[in-house]
Amino acid sequence: MSMQRGRILTVIGLVSAICSSCLGQLPPGFLHGGDVSEIPEVEAAEGEYFYHGKHEDPFVIMREAGWNFVRLRIWNHPKDAYCDKAHTLAMAVRAKAQGLKISLDFHYSDWWADPGKQTKPAAWKSLPFDKLVQATYEYTKEVVAAMIAQDTRPYMVQIGNEILGGMLWPDGHVTSDDEAKWKQLAQLLNAGLRAVHDAQGSERILTMIHLDRGGDNKTAVWWFNHILKERVKFDAIGLSYYPFWHGGLEAMQSNVNDLARRYRKDIYIVETGYPWSIDSRSTASEHVKGDARGILAGYPPTPEGQNAFLKKVLEIIQQIPRGKGKGLLYWAPTWISPDKKPTPYDNLALFNYNGDSLPSVDTMGGRGP
Repeated sequence: MSMQRGRILTVIGLVSAICSSCLGQLPPGFLHGGDVSEIPEVEAAEGEYFYHGKHEDPFVIMREAGWNFVRLRIWNHPKDAYCDKAHTLAMAVRAKAQGLKISLDFHYSDWWADPGKQTKPAAWKSLPFDKLVQATYEYTKEVVAAMIAQDTRPYMVQIGNEILGGMLWPDGHVTSDDEAKWKQLAQLLNAGLRAVHDAQGSERILTMIHLDRGGDNKTAVWWFNHILKERVKFDAIGLSYYPFWHGGLEAMQSNVNDLARRYRKDIYIVETGYPWSIDSRSTASEHVKGDARGILAGYPPTPEGQNAFLKKVLEIIQQIPRGKGKGLLYWAPTWISPDKKPTPYDNLALFNYNGDSLPSVDTMGGRGP
């Protein structure tokens, strides 16, 4: 009888999983949302958001659509103040009010940090290396402690943003197998990681290392082999995946599957994006404007094509071996173009030029068709 009951429960479980898939639901514990750091800038330019025709606060839209995760980038002293400590803390309060988990993304720069540039904050520019390590520790701990103090404890913290070439150049710059350079980068990373652990108290905050190599397994393995050799201890691997830079979906799937098997760490795609239009309201668009660069076969640059792409990425992450696929963050889903301030990324957002939600908003929440 117990064997028969076991078979019945197995069948029920399979049917339940199939039904959940049909309904577009995401499994319990899977984190899904977006990097919404640009919302204050959009709101200052009088941009508005609408969900199924109703004007609403963007964080309320996220909750209503079923999102459970947001990422907030933080710059040390940005020239226009957005993404500084004060704005980040205020955004965290709004996210927490809607029940959203928060990931902090330290750029360790006053502006964008990415594979092509990792510029030190101006205030750290002349520091000797030992003082730079100390500044990294102190700044990271200060911000994380401030988040905890206002009851918006981050769920996860990224130490650096897309750090293929290292961070805090030139001190933490890596371009080859030069062991001395990797040791310096490791000291900087460990300073940030140690700061998170020292600030967290009794409740653990997960840590992540983030590369841009979503579809490049060879380079990702080379990089993580080096950093693990230097005994950098972190919890999760974060990757950016944009088809116009990182190749097709097959390359991404092969990469994440291998990294999960090889390193046995949780895997997140923490940045992705796909156009819902070939055009942009901004004349400065850098992404898929006016040509077919990065458009995948079967995924046209339409709201439906964007939605299909997002569904496929979600499916790939959930199928990562060992259950190591833990989440997806869409990059700049809310970066629309208000009349007063067009953005070059509006044709990659999950809202149209008027701020109306696209089908992908619901799919990102596990509620799409």
